[in-house]
Amino acid sequence: MPAGKPQWRKSLPADLAAGATTALVGIPQAMGFAIVAGINPIYGLYTATFSTAIGALVTGSSYLKVMLSNILAVSIYSVLAPVPEADVPATLFVLTLLVGLFQLGFGLVRAGSLTRFISNAVLTGFIIGGALLIILGQLGNLTGYELQKDGIRLLAAADLLSHAGDINPWALAVGLLTIGLILALRRLPLLRTAALLLPIIIATILVWAADLEVALVSEISAIPAGLPAPVVPDLTLAPGLLVPALALAILGLVMAVGVTEKTPEPDGTIADVNQDFRGQGATNIICSFLQCAPASGSLSATALNVSAGAETRMANLFSGAVVGVVIVLAGPLAELIPLPALAGLLILIGAELMYRPHEIACIWKYSRSGRWAMVATFVSTQVLPLQYSIYIGVFLSLAVYLITSTREAAVVRLVPAGGGMFREEQAPDRLPEGRVTVLSISGNVFFATLRAIERSLPSPEGARDAVVILALRGQVEAGTGLFRMLERYTRQVRAHGNRLILAEVNPGLLAGLKETGAAEVIGPENIFVATPVIGESILDALRAAGE
Repeated sequence: MPAGKPQWRKSLPADLAAGATTALVGIPQAMGFAIVAGINPIYGLYTATFSTAIGALVTGSSYLKVMLSNILAVSIYSVLAPVPEADVPATLFVLTLLVGLFQLGFGLVRAGSLTRFISNAVLTGFIIGGALLIILGQLGNLTGYELQKDGIRLLAAADLLSHAGDINPWALAVGLLTIGLILALRRLPLLRTAALLLPIIIATILVWAADLEVALVSEISAIPAGLPAPVVPDLTLAPGLLVPALALAILGLVMAVGVTEKTPEPDGTIADVNQDFRGQGATNIICSFLQCAPASGSLSATALNVSAGAETRMANLFSGAVVGVVIVLAGPLAELIPLPALAGLLILIGAELMYRPHEIACIWKYSRSGRWAMVATFVSTQVLPLQYSIYIGVFLSLAVYLITSTREAAVVRLVPAGGGMFREEQAPDRLPEGRVTVLSISGNVFFATLRAIERSLPSPEGARDAVVILALRGQVEAGTGLFRMLERYTRQVRAHGNRLILAEVNPGLLAGLKETGAAEVIGPENIFVATPVIGESILDALRAAGE
């Protein structure tokens, strides 16, 4: 035997064990999320087979598990709810294709950095709202009472309370039993990995043995044995799905970025987010021909993959293969699963997804704009189709960014503290007569902040022989608005017999000042270019001012 085994052989036992574990845990989740999405559970199983396996080979992250996730499922339901039942499969496959094309496009243009413009506050409101929709959407399956499917789900829950007498006690008992068993088994180390699958099996056997009048999976769809035959998505349906597909693509990618950043590679580095985008896009494109739902990276499933001992991307490949084998050998048995049991599982997942008190408290306490963005996003998830809520979330994130940046943009005073160092103080309202005042811009300079910055500049009225040194280090994307503002302030300062000097000027900024004519107004002798040493050009400006 060679001294060193190939890496894949060394990791094979651990990856097989992790793959089998995540597959067994993922089977009831895949079926449950498919029910949340309003599609045949078999499509959830196909997605757990092909999307997980193919995604393992083409994404950048070694551990990222690509699957039909909970929040994505709620969004898919919003898209498919108005579609006639007979047209749902064809619409689903086209939706998967379009989501993949958008994701691939984002990856090709390297748009990974753009996801940072969706704030954590907005994402928190979106996730909590989506989780509540999961819970509300499963109350009917949990209780055996058919809820209204149209309109606001909170109103449907109120309808359930007003018809409490129509609840099927056996259905409710099976659902609550499932929740109780999951919580109990999670406390047992030896059975923790089976804590989702085993309660479903127990509930199924109990309902079958006792012949309880409880709705089964077979009543909503058939689960055939075997893997799917390839299909060609009907592109004539594409025009009406472009807007929701883009929303699902954005949502899936934002969730995947969170997974990638929280799950480092074996060597401690972070995988290429854009490769993850391209990989998820390619996965969805291929899987749209294999009767799969749109898939994205799942944080909980990826975390389980790592905790189960996965060492390479082969673990996810094995996970998909195990699900495929189960479908081939025992697919029709899934028709015997009680819907209240799956509902109990989904309600528990939704409740755990909503339970983030520390995160909510931090947003509420430390970010006023983020607080209301979180609330507004949450409300939008309850009153609008979820795929449009992500657009509202993106808009609110940008609004929060602009408002925060505008509020933080100001001018501060730099007071020499010796040794070439400066102490920040609040800028004076007026220039002190006959003295040198060193100022610096705090915050980002762009069109929306220029007005706030200009208001923060000290007024030259009433001052004589005053010198203003304005440090501009780091301001490299200012644009013509800054140049015009500096021209205006220069004229105001000079009109009262004072002088303006610019320091720490980036070479690119200097080129803009010259090209727009602002440098001529300010005076070339009053512009000091930044050096690699921070503050050096300020000291040069102070010497030029006679200090």
